[in-house]
Amino acid sequence: MTLPVKNISARLGCALCAALFALVFSSCASVPTTENINQSEAHSKMGFSYFNNGQLSEAFAEFQKAVMLNPDNKEALFQLGYLSTLFKKYDEAISYYKRAISAAPDYSEAMNNIGVIYLAMENWDEAVRYFSDALKNPLYRSPEKAYSNMGYAYYRKGEYSMAEKLQKDALIRNPLSPVAIYRLGLVYVKRGDDQSAIEEFKKAIGIMQDDMDSHWELAHAYLRTGERNRALEHFRIIAEKDRDIGRSREALEYLELIK
Repeated sequence: MTLPVKNISARLGCALCAALFALVFSSCASVPTTENINQSEAHSKMGFSYFNNGQLSEAFAEFQKAVMLNPDNKEALFQLGYLSTLFKKYDEAISYYKRAISAAPDYSEAMNNIGVIYLAMENWDEAVRYFSDALKNPLYRSPEKAYSNMGYAYYRKGEYSMAEKLQKDALIRNPLSPVAIYRLGLVYVKRGDDQSAIEEFKKAIGIMQDDMDSHWELAHAYLRTGERNRALEHFRIIAEKDRDIGRSREALEYLELIK
Protein backbone atom coordinates (compact mmCIF):
# COMPACT_ATOMS: atom_id res chain seq x y z
CA MET A 1 0.00 0.00 0.00
CA THR A 2 1.35 3.45 -0.94
CA LEU A 3 0.95 6.24 1.58
CA PRO A 4 -0.15 9.65 0.34
CA VAL A 5 2.67 12.16 0.04
CA LYS A 6 0.94 14.39 2.57
CA ASN A 7 1.01 11.62 5.21
CA ILE A 8 4.67 10.86 4.51
CA SER A 9 5.56 14.53 4.97
CA ALA A 10 3.58 14.67 8.18
CA ARG A 11 5.32 11.61 9.57
CA LEU A 12 8.75 12.93 8.55
CA GLY A 13 7.88 16.22 10.21
CA CYS A 14 6.94 14.49 13.43
CA ALA A 15 10.11 12.41 13.34
CA LEU A 16 12.26 15.51 12.81
CA CYS A 17 10.48 17.30 15.65
CA ALA A 18 11.06 14.35 17.95
CA ALA A 19 14.73 14.22 16.98
CA LEU A 20 15.12 17.93 17.56
CA PHE A 21 13.34 17.67 20.90
CA ALA A 22 15.68 14.87 21.99
CA LEU A 23 18.74 16.81 20.84
CA VAL A 24 17.75 19.95 22.70
CA PHE A 25 16.99 18.16 25.93
CA SER A 26 20.06 15.92 25.74
CA SER A 27 22.16 19.06 25.30
CA CYS A 28 20.49 20.62 28.31
CA ALA A 29 21.05 17.48 30.32
CA SER A 30 24.82 17.64 29.62
CA VAL A 31 25.09 21.07 31.26
CA PRO A 32 25.85 20.57 34.97
CA THR A 33 23.46 22.14 37.43
CA THR A 34 24.62 24.49 40.17
CA GLU A 35 24.15 21.66 42.64
CA ASN A 36 26.30 19.33 40.53
CA ILE A 37 29.03 21.97 40.25
CA ASN A 38 29.01 22.46 44.02
CA GLN A 39 29.15 18.72 44.64
CA SER A 40 31.95 18.43 42.10
CA GLU A 41 33.96 21.04 43.99
CA ALA A 42 33.34 19.18 47.24
CA HIS A 43 34.72 15.96 45.74
CA SER A 44 37.72 17.91 44.40
CA LYS A 45 38.47 19.22 47.89
CA MET A 46 38.22 15.71 49.26
CA GLY A 47 40.54 14.53 46.48
CA PHE A 48 43.16 17.13 47.42
CA SER A 49 42.86 16.12 51.06
CA TYR A 50 43.51 12.47 50.21
CA PHE A 51 46.35 13.48 47.88
CA ASN A 52 48.07 15.56 50.55
CA ASN A 53 47.88 12.57 52.90
CA GLY A 54 49.48 10.30 50.31
CA GLN A 55 46.27 8.33 49.69
CA LEU A 56 46.57 8.41 45.92
CA SER A 57 43.96 5.78 44.99
CA GLU A 58 41.35 7.46 47.19
CA ALA A 59 42.28 10.84 45.69
CA PHE A 60 41.89 9.46 42.17
CA ALA A 61 38.42 8.14 42.97
CA GLU A 62 37.31 11.51 44.36
CA PHE A 63 38.57 13.42 41.33
CA GLN A 64 36.74 10.96 39.08
CA LYS A 65 33.51 11.64 40.99
CA ALA A 66 34.15 15.37 40.58
CA VAL A 67 34.48 15.01 36.81
CA MET A 68 31.36 12.85 36.55
CA LEU A 69 29.37 15.63 38.19
CA ASN A 70 31.04 18.40 36.19
CA PRO A 71 32.94 17.31 33.06
CA ASP A 72 34.47 20.82 32.83
CA ASN A 73 36.10 20.72 36.26
CA LYS A 74 39.57 21.55 34.96
CA GLU A 75 41.34 21.18 38.33
CA ALA A 76 39.94 17.67 38.81
CA LEU A 77 40.89 16.72 35.25
CA PHE A 78 44.37 18.12 35.82
CA GLN A 79 44.81 16.08 38.99
CA LEU A 80 43.59 12.93 37.23
CA GLY A 81 46.24 13.59 34.61
CA TYR A 82 48.89 14.12 37.26
CA LEU A 83 47.95 10.97 39.18
CA SER A 84 47.81 8.91 35.98
CA THR A 85 51.35 10.11 35.25
CA LEU A 86 52.48 8.95 38.70
CA PHE A 87 50.88 5.58 37.94
CA LYS A 88 52.82 5.63 34.61
CA LYS A 89 49.56 5.43 32.64
CA TYR A 90 50.78 8.01 30.15
CA ASP A 91 48.05 7.67 27.53
CA GLU A 92 45.35 8.15 30.18
CA ALA A 93 47.23 11.11 31.61
CA ILE A 94 47.46 12.82 28.22
CA SER A 95 43.73 12.22 27.69
CA TYR A 96 42.84 13.86 31.02
CA TYR A 97 45.13 16.82 30.36
CA LYS A 98 43.63 17.32 26.91
CA ARG A 99 40.15 17.33 28.42
CA ALA A 100 41.33 19.98 30.89
CA ILE A 101 42.63 22.06 27.98
CA SER A 102 39.28 21.66 26.19
CA ALA A 103 37.60 23.06 29.30
CA ALA A 104 40.19 25.87 29.59
CA PRO A 105 42.05 26.52 26.28
CA ASP A 106 44.73 28.65 27.98
CA TYR A 107 45.59 25.99 30.57
CA SER A 108 49.37 26.23 30.23
CA GLU A 109 50.08 24.00 33.24
CA ALA A 110 48.27 21.12 31.52
CA MET A 111 50.15 21.76 28.25
CA ASN A 112 53.47 21.78 30.10
CA ASN A 113 52.62 18.51 31.83
CA ILE A 114 51.74 16.84 28.52
CA GLY A 115 55.15 17.95 27.31
CA VAL A 116 56.76 16.37 30.39
CA ILE A 117 55.04 13.07 29.58
CA TYR A 118 56.42 13.20 26.05
CA LEU A 119 59.87 13.80 27.57
CA ALA A 120 59.42 10.59 29.59
CA MET A 121 58.38 8.83 26.37
CA GLU A 122 61.46 10.32 24.59
CA ASN A 123 59.25 11.96 21.98
CA TRP A 124 61.27 15.18 21.89
CA ASP A 125 59.47 16.91 19.02
CA GLU A 126 56.01 16.41 20.49
CA ALA A 127 57.31 17.61 23.84
CA VAL A 128 58.64 20.80 22.24
CA ARG A 129 55.25 21.40 20.59
CA TYR A 130 53.38 21.35 23.91
CA PHE A 131 55.95 23.47 25.75
CA SER A 132 55.68 26.03 22.94
CA ASP A 133 51.89 26.00 23.26
CA ALA A 134 52.16 26.56 27.03
CA LEU A 135 54.30 29.66 26.44
CA LYS A 136 51.74 31.27 24.14
CA ASN A 137 49.69 32.25 27.18
CA PRO A 138 51.01 35.65 28.43
CA LEU A 139 49.36 35.00 31.81
CA TYR A 140 51.21 31.71 32.43
CA ARG A 141 52.55 32.04 35.97
CA SER A 142 55.47 29.60 35.68
CA PRO A 143 56.92 30.08 32.18
CA GLU A 144 60.39 29.14 33.43
CA LYS A 145 59.19 25.52 33.71
CA ALA A 146 58.19 25.32 30.05
CA TYR A 147 61.37 27.11 28.93
CA SER A 148 63.57 24.77 30.94
CA ASN A 149 61.65 21.66 29.87
CA MET A 150 61.82 22.69 26.22
CA GLY A 151 65.54 23.34 26.64
CA TYR A 152 65.96 19.83 28.02
CA ALA A 153 64.12 18.41 25.00
CA TYR A 154 66.58 20.22 22.70
CA TYR A 155 69.45 18.95 24.87
CA ARG A 156 68.27 15.38 24.32
CA LYS A 157 67.95 16.13 20.61
CA GLY A 158 71.61 17.16 20.61
CA GLU A 159 70.85 20.80 19.75
CA TYR A 160 72.99 22.37 22.45
CA SER A 161 72.90 26.01 21.33
CA MET A 162 69.11 26.06 21.53
CA ALA A 163 69.24 24.12 24.79
CA GLU A 164 71.56 26.72 26.32
CA LYS A 165 69.42 29.62 25.11
CA LEU A 166 66.22 28.16 26.56
CA GLN A 167 67.78 27.39 29.95
CA LYS A 168 68.99 31.00 30.10
CA ASP A 169 65.49 32.15 29.12
CA ALA A 170 64.17 30.14 32.05
CA LEU A 171 66.72 31.71 34.40
CA ILE A 172 65.78 35.23 33.29
CA ARG A 173 62.29 34.48 34.60
CA ASN A 174 63.43 32.62 37.71
CA PRO A 175 67.15 33.00 38.54
CA LEU A 176 66.78 30.58 41.45
CA SER A 177 65.44 27.60 39.47
CA PRO A 178 67.77 24.72 40.46
CA VAL A 179 66.41 22.59 37.62
CA ALA A 180 67.28 25.16 34.94
CA ILE A 181 70.71 25.77 36.53
CA TYR A 182 71.43 22.02 36.62
CA ARG A 183 70.34 21.58 33.02
CA LEU A 184 72.52 24.49 31.92
CA GLY A 185 75.40 22.67 33.60
CA LEU A 186 74.59 19.56 31.55
CA VAL A 187 74.86 21.62 28.37
CA TYR A 188 78.32 22.85 29.41
CA VAL A 189 79.39 19.25 30.11
CA LYS A 190 78.41 18.28 26.57
CA ARG A 191 80.45 21.19 25.25
CA GLY A 192 83.49 20.10 27.24
CA ASP A 193 83.42 23.22 29.43
CA ASP A 194 83.84 21.60 32.84
CA GLN A 195 84.68 24.82 34.67
CA SER A 196 81.41 26.46 33.63
CA ALA A 197 79.55 23.23 34.40
CA ILE A 198 81.08 23.12 37.90
CA GLU A 199 79.92 26.65 38.61
CA GLU A 200 76.34 25.80 37.58
CA PHE A 201 76.18 22.59 39.61
CA LYS A 202 77.53 24.44 42.66
CA LYS A 203 74.83 27.09 42.23
CA ALA A 204 72.13 24.42 42.03
CA ILE A 205 73.37 22.77 45.24
CA GLY A 206 73.54 26.16 46.94
CA ILE A 207 69.81 26.53 46.30
CA MET A 208 68.85 22.92 47.01
CA GLN A 209 71.46 21.09 49.09
CA ASP A 210 69.99 17.63 48.54
CA ASP A 211 70.06 17.92 44.74
CA MET A 212 71.72 14.56 44.17
CA ASP A 213 71.75 14.96 40.40
CA SER A 214 73.94 18.04 40.75
CA HIS A 215 76.16 16.33 43.34
CA TRP A 216 76.64 13.45 40.92
CA GLU A 217 77.52 15.62 37.95
CA LEU A 218 79.75 17.82 40.09
CA ALA A 219 81.69 14.81 41.39
CA HIS A 220 82.36 13.63 37.83
CA ALA A 221 83.31 17.12 36.67
CA TYR A 222 85.83 17.35 39.51
CA LEU A 223 87.25 13.98 38.49
CA ARG A 224 87.74 15.23 34.95
CA THR A 225 89.52 18.36 36.18
CA GLY A 226 91.77 16.33 38.51
CA GLU A 227 90.25 17.60 41.77
CA ARG A 228 89.97 14.22 43.44
CA ASN A 229 89.36 15.40 47.00
CA ARG A 230 86.41 17.52 45.92
CA ALA A 231 85.06 14.62 43.87
CA LEU A 232 85.32 12.39 46.95
CA GLU A 233 83.33 14.89 48.99
CA HIS A 234 80.37 14.73 46.63
CA PHE A 235 80.51 10.97 46.10
CA ARG A 236 80.41 10.64 49.90
CA ILE A 237 77.28 12.80 50.12
CA ILE A 238 75.60 10.65 47.46
CA ALA A 239 76.60 7.40 49.21
CA GLU A 240 75.11 8.66 52.48
CA LYS A 241 71.99 10.50 51.34
CA ASP A 242 70.87 9.44 47.86
CA ARG A 243 67.56 7.57 47.81
CA ASP A 244 68.55 6.05 44.47
CA ILE A 245 70.06 2.80 45.76
CA GLY A 246 71.84 2.06 42.49
CA ARG A 247 73.55 5.45 42.34
CA SER A 248 74.38 5.30 46.05
CA ARG A 249 76.18 1.97 45.53
CA GLU A 250 77.97 3.33 42.49
CA ALA A 251 79.16 6.29 44.58
CA LEU A 252 80.58 3.84 47.14
CA GLU A 253 82.46 2.09 44.35
CA TYR A 254 83.93 5.41 43.23
CA LEU A 255 85.00 6.14 46.81
CA GLU A 256 86.88 2.84 46.95
CA LEU A 257 88.51 3.35 43.55
CA ILE A 258 89.60 6.94 44.19
CA LYS A 259 91.11 6.14 47.60
